[in-house]
Amino acid sequence: MSDNKMNDNMNDNSAKHNNSVSLQYSARHVAIEVITNILLQQGSLSTQLARYQNEVASEHLPMLKELCFGVCRQYPKLNSIALHLLAHPFEEKDTDLYAALLLGLYQLTYMNTPDHAAVHETVEACRLLKKDWATKLMNAVLRRYQREVDEIEVALGSMPSVEYNQPKWLLKRFNKHWPEQLERIVDASNMHPPMCLRVNQSQVSRETYQILLKEQGIDSTAGTFSPSSLYLEKAVRVTELPHFGMGYVSVQDEAAQLSAHILAPKAGDKILDACAAPGGKTGHLLEVADGIRLTAVELEPWRMEKIESNLDRLGYSNDATLLCADASDLDAWWDGEHFDKILLDVPCTATGVIRRNPDIKINRKPADIDDLVVVQQAILDSVWTTLKPGGFMLYVTCSLMPEENEQQIQRFLARQNDAQEILLNTLAPELAIEWGTPVSHGRQLFPTLESHDGFYYCLLQKN
Repeated sequence: MSDNKMNDNMNDNSAKHNNSVSLQYSARHVAIEVITNILLQQGSLSTQLARYQNEVASEHLPMLKELCFGVCRQYPKLNSIALHLLAHPFEEKDTDLYAALLLGLYQLTYMNTPDHAAVHETVEACRLLKKDWATKLMNAVLRRYQREVDEIEVALGSMPSVEYNQPKWLLKRFNKHWPEQLERIVDASNMHPPMCLRVNQSQVSRETYQILLKEQGIDSTAGTFSPSSLYLEKAVRVTELPHFGMGYVSVQDEAAQLSAHILAPKAGDKILDACAAPGGKTGHLLEVADGIRLTAVELEPWRMEKIESNLDRLGYSNDATLLCADASDLDAWWDGEHFDKILLDVPCTATGVIRRNPDIKINRKPADIDDLVVVQQAILDSVWTTLKPGGFMLYVTCSLMPEENEQQIQRFLARQNDAQEILLNTLAPELAIEWGTPVSHGRQLFPTLESHDGFYYCLLQKN
């Protein structure tokens, strides 16, 4: 279904049911659209929510996000239950019905929605989708689940995808590469992530900002590894954060904050931030040092808009050169002047940040790893040529897959005789590298329940 046709359907449904359907129900109907598109591999959860969130009133956005994030986060278990209940899987043209069923099962299992309301809303969704023929089927399936929930949990409980709530193939990869960390990875990946802030220390100290938070009734704890990090006891809207609009603080995971501290930019440094969206690390580099010459490259125009928005809020709109191009295509963007330092946060499987992007449980496939490894290699080899002799490149992913991390670096070092790996605190000796696990090249961080996400870091120098 094309984007225009999808939007037309949404507007048509909104118009027809505006007077008879509650806003909460409207949010549920939009959730069906979002989940359907994810199931059909038509975009990520973040892009789908950005496209459709204006279809519901602002006060019901939390409901929309709860439904969409919840179904994606619990998808392996919900999918197993749904397939167990259905005599025959829905055809692709009825993926919207399957999305409605998953939402109904999520409400019955994980939300406080009264059972009768969850069933009724799911049945009514069939009518809104103009598939009245499915109302009896949907009602029968959900009623059966209510009656047999205990027996179904016992029957499916031994399935790894249900027990661990992860795709079977991904669970096998985790167990193969990180058997000792498996439980920790799974537990953290299935939980809501903590809200971590990055204090703009060019404007305010971390200690002072903690006081500002406390004055607003917001409790926080200083992060252990990044000197700019603060964890909130409870998540809040960014509009509730003191001076957020003035750039005092940004929302960024603590592991992601390590990039700028490792590169330790200094005045006069010419720095490249390749694959820069959404701009969190770009802004952090500018916060850490005045007088740097920063170039940020990003392939997608809509993602470039996010970088522009972030830099504008931080007050750095005129302090970076933004180029919309493929980082591996040097002819499209490089002027021939070499960089002192490069931050290369390459596209990856994002298996270290599943809790923030739970649609990975639906969209990611084993073949994606091989495809991304090829993309990463192309970017690595191309961007390396833009680094001056003696310069430094920080290779970063939010992946837990060795193929994208230490093995990628091993192959790179074998190809490039002018590259060598160096200690991560070479540029910032005061930085205590007490985080993560040392691997054959670089360090691997694993997602933790109350702290940082899963990231990989390796610092390289050109001989």
